[in-house]
Amino acid sequence: MATRAAATKQAPPDKGSDRSSYVVPVIHTRLPEPLVNVGFYGGLAAAVVVGAVDLPLALLVGAGVVIARHKRA
Repeated sequence: MATRAAATKQAPPDKGSDRSSYVVPVIHTRLPEPLVNVGFYGGLAAAVVVGAVDLPLALLVGAGVVIARHKRA
């Protein structure tokens, strides 16, 4: 029974982690949430300006991301 309990224990959370940051998968670097948001919406706006994405589609994608990221207080 002791080994089963040890196997189900989870590692303690990283002391430097918080919910308002993202981790880049390959290089394991933490980025603050506002920087990630500016990068995403800036890239989406740039895609509209260049003409790679139509404005109505970009608005739908942006609204969908806002809804998906909504956090209840």
